[in-house]
Order: sequence, then structure tokens, then C-alpha cells
Amino acid sequence: MASRDKNGKIRGKIDNIVYRGYKDKQIMQISPKRVKQTLSSKLSALEFGLAARQAKFMRDVFHNVYEECDGNMVRRFTATVAACIRTAENEIGERDLHDADLGQLKGFSFNEKAPFEKLVAVSPKLDVAANGSIRFQLGPFVPGDNIVYPPNFFRPNGSFSIFVVAFNFRKGNVQIVDCAGFDVAETDHAPTEIDWQCNKLLPEGYIVLVVLCLRYFSLNWLGQRTQTTNNDFYPSIILDAFHVTPEMAASGARDLLQPPSADDFSSFGDTRERISHRVLRLKTKAPKR
Repeated sequence: MASRDKNGKIRGKIDNIVYRGYKDKQIMQISPKRVKQTLSSKLSALEFGLAARQAKFMRDVFHNVYEECDGNMVRRFTATVAACIRTAENEIGERDLHDADLGQLKGFSFNEKAPFEKLVAVSPKLDVAANGSIRFQLGPFVPGDNIVYPPNFFRPNGSFSIFVVAFNFRKGNVQIVDCAGFDVAETDHAPTEIDWQCNKLLPEGYIVLVVLCLRYFSLNWLGQRTQTTNNDFYPSIILDAFHVTPEMAASGARDLLQPPSADDFSSFGDTRERISHRVLRLKTKAPKR
């Protein structure tokens, strides 16, 4: 059934014609005939569903970190997670991000309207040691000269924030490992640098994502922050993504803080087991060659 929206565009289906609006255009498409999918196509679709679920959960965790994103971020992030899963040697239904090469997640930008390299003149550096210690460096740089600030924003300041988050999709857990923030001001013309190290305990078998973001704000007479509403000034990127090895999780190698308590963990629904059962059913029902 089709109906007309508030902009006068027809939305819905009439016979085999699908109507939808895109910006100021009226789009009409012929709905495809029912196509019999091959076993390979069905299995790929199931795995993409797993990637979409795991990608959505990570987006939900980082939603208050990246805050603003470009219109294609959801599609791009899901496609990146799916591409990582496909690097695993295991068969579909027997693999997920824990089996994958996570390299394609490194450098992922949540907001392509606000690329870091166009807003900050120096590149961030991140080193992950064999013992799991994480070191973040930025600079030296001059806040008033090497950072682009939003136009028409009264006495702007900037705040760099870094977040270390661990995920385990097989156990259904996520842990906020560590975070830190560093403020700078447009009026500051003295060289400065950021050098921060995370020595917190990393949980073995987890996937760790390190995310960096830059936010712009001004201070009112009460010292309260007012953040910019300009979407072009919300840069957020994944600096690194890696698997926590037994060596990284070994407490004897570093000056570790106290292990996280159970309250530091949040649970979420895992779909890998259900996907595996569905894959098994499909393979069982498939005709023998």
C-alpha cells in the first residue's frame, strides 16, 4: 500500500512498483521477482547479519563518544566489520571478529565530514607494546596555530579524548578499560604535546578498540561548557584494534592497576551461536552433489 508523505512524495508499493522519495526527487523502482538463492548466498547473508549485529553493538557503545557521524557511517562500519570477518580462515558459521585480522578497522572515521587530518596539523601516534601497555602521543603542536576551530564560535577551546574499550562477543561482555581527556585553547600559542599511557589490565581473549575524538567548546561566565553544533567539527577515529594475547594480559610484565570488578562489565546478546545453528541447518538441508 502506498501513501503520500508531507512533502507530496509517494511512498510504498503499488502492484510491482515501489515508490520512495530521495531529496527532492520521486523514485520509482520495479520490485524484483523472487530469486532462488544459492547455498553460498544464504550463508554469506547469514554472516553479514552477524557482522551487522556486532557492528551495531560497537556503535551503540561508542555512540556518546563519536556523537555525530556522516550519513553513510552505519553502512561503512558494517561493511568494514564484515570485511574483517572474511579474513578468517574458518568457514562461515565458525568464525567472527575474534578469528579475524582487525587491520581494516584501524583508521576508521566515524564522521567523514570531519577528517582529523584537515582539522589537526599533527598526526596522532599510538604504540601497543607486547606486554599490552598502550601509549598515545600527539605533538608537539601549537593549539592556536595547528588546530582548525569552528568559525563564529566564541572563544573556542578543544578537547582531545581517548577511549580504550574491550569487547568479547563470545562471552557477551564489554569493558571500558580506560579513558583520558586533554583540553587546549585557541588563545594558547605556546608549544605543547600530549603523552599518555594506559597500563590497565587487559582481559585475555578480548578485542580492544582505541578511539580518539576531538570536541570543540566554549565556556560561559559560570564556567559551563557549550559544545559546537557544527557537524563538520566532530572528528572521531579508531586509532587501533587488536586482540589481547595471553602475554598482554599477563600481570607480571607491567605495573598494573587493580583488575576490573564484575561491575565494570556489561553484557549483550551474542548471535554467533545462533548463526552457527542456522548455517548447520542450511548445510544439512542442501541437496547432495
